[in-house]
Amino acid sequence: MRLLTPKLRVASADDGYLSHPKKAWDCGCRRHLEAGGDEALIAKVIYHLAAQHPEAHHTLEQADERVAAQAYDEPS
Repeated sequence: MRLLTPKLRVASADDGYLSHPKKAWDCGCRRHLEAGGDEALIAKVIYHLAAQHPEAHHTLEQADERVAAQAYDEPS
């Protein structure tokens, strides 16, 4: 007898299946970032800042402050 195991689809926070609007942030370098919520956007912002603007030595707290002050709901 062969058992079939259904594959579960693991949805990320950013795959468009959320009922709330996406959050967005625009960097001064013209990079537009989107995420499913504030925490996911903060993670993307800190990664972007570390990868693209390492000379500024941004902290997690600074990324959090930027998202709190500058993020907006992406129109649906």
